[in-house]
Amino acid sequence: MNGLIPSVGRILNGTLLLSCVAMLASSAQAEVPGTWYLDAQLNDVNFVDDRHGVAVGDHGAIWHTDDGGVEWKQIPSGTDAHLQSVYFADRRHGWAVGGHQQPYSSQTRGVVLTTSDGGMTWNTMPEQSLPKLTGVQFEDARHGWAVGHGSHMFPTGLFETTDGGRSWRSLPGTQNSRFQKFAMLTGGELLLAGIGGNLSLADRGGIRKPTILVDPLRDMQGIVVAGAKEATAVGEGGLILNSDNAGISWEVVAPTPLQQTDRQVDFYAVERLGNHIWIAGDPGSLVLYSNNGGQTFTTQKLPTTATIRAIFFHNETTGWAVGSLGTILYTSDGGQSWTLQRQGGQRLALLGIFHDATIIPYELASHHAGSQGYLTGLEVLNRPMPQTGTARPPLGDALRHSGGNFGHTAWQFPAHDAQLKLTVEQMTKSWDAANDGQGLAAAESYLVQRIRQWKPTVVVTDYADPTGKNPLAYMVNQLVLRAVEKAASADSFPEQQAELGLEPWTVARVCSVVPEGQNGSITLNATQISPQLAMSLSEHAGVSRGIATGQLVEAPSNMELKVLRSSGLIEGRLSNIFTGLSVPPGKGARRPPQQMSLVDLAQLQRSAQKRRNMVEMINHAVKDEQRGALLLGQMLKLSQDLPPARSVEVLSHLAAKANENGNLSLAADMHHQIVSTYPSHVLAERSAAWLLAYYASSEIQFLNRSSVEFASPTAPPPSPEDEQATQASEIATVSFDDPTNYTSPTKSPERAEKLIAQLNQTMPHVLADPSLAFLLERLHAEQGHSRQGESYIRRLLNLGQENAWCRRAQWELVLGRGNGRVDAPVVAANYGQSKPVLDGRLNDRIWQTGKPVDFQAGTLSPEAGAPPAAMIVGFDDEYLYLAIRCMKSKNFRYEPPGQRARERDADLQESDRVRIYLDLDRDYATSYCLSVDYRGRTADSLAENLAWNPNWYVAADQDASTWTIEAAIPFKELSGKMLEPGDTWGMAVQRVLVSEGTEAWPSSALFEMGPSEFGLLQFQ
Repeated sequence: MNGLIPSVGRILNGTLLLSCVAMLASSAQAEVPGTWYLDAQLNDVNFVDDRHGVAVGDHGAIWHTDDGGVEWKQIPSGTDAHLQSVYFADRRHGWAVGGHQQPYSSQTRGVVLTTSDGGMTWNTMPEQSLPKLTGVQFEDARHGWAVGHGSHMFPTGLFETTDGGRSWRSLPGTQNSRFQKFAMLTGGELLLAGIGGNLSLADRGGIRKPTILVDPLRDMQGIVVAGAKEATAVGEGGLILNSDNAGISWEVVAPTPLQQTDRQVDFYAVERLGNHIWIAGDPGSLVLYSNNGGQTFTTQKLPTTATIRAIFFHNETTGWAVGSLGTILYTSDGGQSWTLQRQGGQRLALLGIFHDATIIPYELASHHAGSQGYLTGLEVLNRPMPQTGTARPPLGDALRHSGGNFGHTAWQFPAHDAQLKLTVEQMTKSWDAANDGQGLAAAESYLVQRIRQWKPTVVVTDYADPTGKNPLAYMVNQLVLRAVEKAASADSFPEQQAELGLEPWTVARVCSVVPEGQNGSITLNATQISPQLAMSLSEHAGVSRGIATGQLVEAPSNMELKVLRSSGLIEGRLSNIFTGLSVPPGKGARRPPQQMSLVDLAQLQRSAQKRRNMVEMINHAVKDEQRGALLLGQMLKLSQDLPPARSVEVLSHLAAKANENGNLSLAADMHHQIVSTYPSHVLAERSAAWLLAYYASSEIQFLNRSSVEFASPTAPPPSPEDEQATQASEIATVSFDDPTNYTSPTKSPERAEKLIAQLNQTMPHVLADPSLAFLLERLHAEQGHSRQGESYIRRLLNLGQENAWCRRAQWELVLGRGNGRVDAPVVAANYGQSKPVLDGRLNDRIWQTGKPVDFQAGTLSPEAGAPPAAMIVGFDDEYLYLAIRCMKSKNFRYEPPGQRARERDADLQESDRVRIYLDLDRDYATSYCLSVDYRGRTADSLAENLAWNPNWYVAADQDASTWTIEAAIPFKELSGKMLEPGDTWGMAVQRVLVSEGTEAWPSSALFEMGPSEFGLLQFQ
């Protein structure tokens, strides 16, 4: 296979390289249209006296007042990051913190702003690779704390500064969490409020164990202290907790004014002065007030329904509240009456309600919200089950990038991975468990509440597939239609009117997104150029989709929608979803007209078309290795004419397609180009991780060796006189190791060493990624730097026992000392003197002497009626053997054994199947994946490379209650090394029952098990 191209400089000169890097660095904080600031959500407010105050929010919005809020002035912040918290240590010195979710990544990026003139001007602190921050407080002008997301370099989410925010250190902890807010106790301790109902104590020594985990479904959102020991914390689902011993213990308080709707309210804001407590949130139509320390509460009405994100009281009578749509409220009587000081909008024009963040039409938001100014919100009913360890998708950041106002995932509707394709009945079981057995009724009530709160003109939802292919989408579609009908009726859910102050609302139109390839009544051309966004809708929405999913995904060029209900008579096709509906600019649900900057529409159109053409070329060319090598040069040349952000997306798309189709050398070339040319782009981090695996993984290197041998000529080149007679089929594929093509070998320790040195300079946070520690250890060991390599493993020990990478580091240090007794899930492979006969019947001696290992809980458990499964592993000098017996599911229709010939990489998505993961070198980054179903049909891949096709042998059998598999995998298909006694591999096995769930060894609730969840396979 081909190596790397000889020189970047032959394609991109130094000046162009620097300009590309500069443009990419600035694009992360690109300016947003000015009208977006008017309705940007405000997340915090702080006053230094009764006249001077600052409110901060999304898109870097900062509003300042010097007259108590009679007039609020917008202050330039110099950032587009979403500011979450603001704090003043005195009249002049203040700090604001925030950040944003990075697209195509699970990581966030933080920002710290400072002011020394009372908030009139703000400066951004130097880049420190901080994650997104959500809370900040200072003792004085130099010493302060912040909380937020964890990251590779700052794992705990708690930070301290002693130089006024110029530098921060991550405080250690015994847990891994994400904290939303915190409060400072008089003794120097901190009370932390985090996700999953986490309330914890911390000091300068670090974070302690949680003092309480209220509810794993509900996140704690705010916390305050009063005096030395009194504290109040609030969270989702009406959570209110009080402590009278400085957070050592907590008591849950019932909000008595919300007897029927307490679980429907999410509290984000809390303020406390002595025994006076104010609490507000979503919906923002009310404030709960207590004058006796939370023993009882009364309701204070607000002149809005917009979500309240923060409350600040200067004294017991004077206070402010801020929230969605740029809302700022004021009270001078302790909250008995509230007046509106400013608001950028009164309601939504468009509300989207979907079942899955991965299928949301962000092009719709980019067009209507980003380009046309319609105020837009997004709701997703399903949140990941807590046991999966998967965070809620960052919908808020995704929709805000598209120009929308909020994206939200409801806490009370937990769900398993959509890829499991569970039935409606199975899905609603988890909803019932979180809603006192009334999951569907709770969902209907919740949707009615959201419609009444936001008063949308148009609602867009899932497509109801009549074939039943997506039952959850069908269910959400039907729930939305019923909720729209009931939201308009005063007889439905009267408690929402009585307790929450939400009046009935009539939606003018309901639409659904039609699947690709089907026609609707409205067409949105995603390739059209938006002058307001200075790019095509698909390009702009692609970033939003990358934020929400963490992936680079190409969406269709056109989007079709179908009108399900409308208040007026509709004939024929509509130009857009608002056709015939009155939503005037600047009138409550739509921004005022936006002054557009001058853009070259023709040039933007050419650029967008070129990008689409390049993606199409990639999809057709990467399967051909020779053509792919030629494509490399073409892509690099064509990409120079694209904006840098678009160029790196195209190169990344090419790399992914090349890897998927087995052209690893082309993929490596692309990734090197991205890392070298665009180091400031987040996709460069993914490229760097891929390259480290490419150079360190023994599985990938073995595949490369095999490919090179296959690609070498099998016959001498023909002489000139018989060249014409030679048939093309007799000539093997030319070797890409030929020095006339490329000079770099496939495996190059020098190039790997150079890559690490480059990452140390440009992306040090990538080298701090725990998932790459074992790769870095292997690469340093190959270079003769074993001690330095081991340091990457040892640093994982600081992550705490609850962290999966910490446990694997402990395993590796034990195994590295030659000790086979390790505290880990272990499968023992026993040596067989005689080979089994592969007939699927499991009556051979090797299975009689082997020890069965039961599959453990996944998304299914024995208590939930999961059909049990077990495996036995054996080996001899030539083969790895696996025997797997699975009890049949009562919910799956099994076909009788057939005679159809086995095919390569069969589609097993609708089958009862087992996936076997093998990580030979225990780099916990790359692994073989061999899949087999109850019929004996197989599929295989290596690190998303679908072109890896080993020769392995499988036999299947079944009876009325079980199905069994025998498999023999030749060691020569997996490794070029001889197996040694005591060898240990990483391993995981997972059974996937379509429309039912998973069970696995070791236990895992993820649909696709990653290397961080592997156990160990030991050869005895």
